[in-house]
Amino acid sequence: MNGHDLKVAVVGAGWAGLSAAVNLSGRAQVSVFEAGKSAGGRARALNADQDGFSFLDNGQHILLGAYHAVQNLMRQIGVREQDAFLRRPMQWHMADGLQFKAARLPAPLHMLVGILAAKKITLTEKTALLNSMRGLQKWHALDLPDISVGQWLQQHHASRKMVAEFWQPLVWGALNTPIEQAGLRMLTNVLQDGVWADKAGSDYLLPKQDLGKIMAEPALAYLRQHHADIRMETRVGRLQLLPGGKVSVNGEAFDAVISAVAPYHTQALMPSETPRYIQTAYENMQYHAITTVYLRYAETVHLPAVMTGLAAGTAQWLIDRRQLGVPGNEIAAVVSLSDQVGKYKSEEWAARIHADVKKLCPYLGEPLAVKVITEKRATTAGTAGRILPDLAWLHHQHIYPAGDYLHPRYPATLEAAVQSGQAAAALCLNESNR
Repeated sequence: MNGHDLKVAVVGAGWAGLSAAVNLSGRAQVSVFEAGKSAGGRARALNADQDGFSFLDNGQHILLGAYHAVQNLMRQIGVREQDAFLRRPMQWHMADGLQFKAARLPAPLHMLVGILAAKKITLTEKTALLNSMRGLQKWHALDLPDISVGQWLQQHHASRKMVAEFWQPLVWGALNTPIEQAGLRMLTNVLQDGVWADKAGSDYLLPKQDLGKIMAEPALAYLRQHHADIRMETRVGRLQLLPGGKVSVNGEAFDAVISAVAPYHTQALMPSETPRYIQTAYENMQYHAITTVYLRYAETVHLPAVMTGLAAGTAQWLIDRRQLGVPGNEIAAVVSLSDQVGKYKSEEWAARIHADVKKLCPYLGEPLAVKVITEKRATTAGTAGRILPDLAWLHHQHIYPAGDYLHPRYPATLEAAVQSGQAAAALCLNESNR
């Protein structure tokens, strides 16, 4: 089949779906179905009263310089990084613990020199941390059975201080999974492709505007320019298999379907003939929550770093929005694994985060405005020995699931979502050309 004659439905306009649709543009007839009023999935602008905040997303996202697929997609749809993100060299700043900056040197010297110059840590602890890093690199190079990060750290006698001030915040932030369950292979994949690969890969990329303006809106504009059919506020029912290998989407026949909805919605889309083992794989997926708390004060908030960590606080990271070019009285707080932290109401989350901020900025009064956003199933768990669903049967039916949860190497991140969308689009085109 000629690619331009290929009629493809992309169900879901999150980052995976948008990535797939953009990659299919010009090579297939693309229709995008989105149940919501706005695109972006779990990484989108918050469709609610802004309450005086400069901008609000449905959660505070932090990207890395190693997110090359995201950056390539942005360039393709006409978004300049300098307009969208604040890029800063990696700085590990725990207000109540370990502090170091990546040195202005090529990898791996940027980390070596940075850790050797670290504050609030002894020379013995610096040596131990560097030895752990070298040990992880050696482990990554070997084809060993996966184990949990916690198990590996226990085997290597990591100190409580380093676990509390480095390893746990790192694992929670990267994998959103308890350290006792988090997969070591997945963590080392992230480190190998980011911090260890090159200095720029460890840079922070912090959004300077809402994610709708950064990705969703430009992607939809690009798709419309390339004659894609965008159908917002259109919910898709169960897919139906048709004679001749086509798939019915809401009664309309397509040559292929990319299902880019959240995994807990994917089952409802699967054809009734879908084998039970695929459905079971989806049913058995585990999820963890992330809570983001935005606070706006009367006073300017002076945080010590653009990302300030707390080893012994409710918030794991406080984001200094002043450095993003917005008024200096706004901050964002990130609580990974918030389902493990506590079952709090919005006002309780706000009070606990405000108490954390007051420890660093005792001059602050009560916040003028607060927004609390909890994604109860923000990410799938990045557990040791994770097994991805076997999707061969669906692929044979010309149905290609996509999403951050399907990445073979990475945890559920925006980079994983974009790469998964690209992979689904490529598979769809390759299958159609056979």
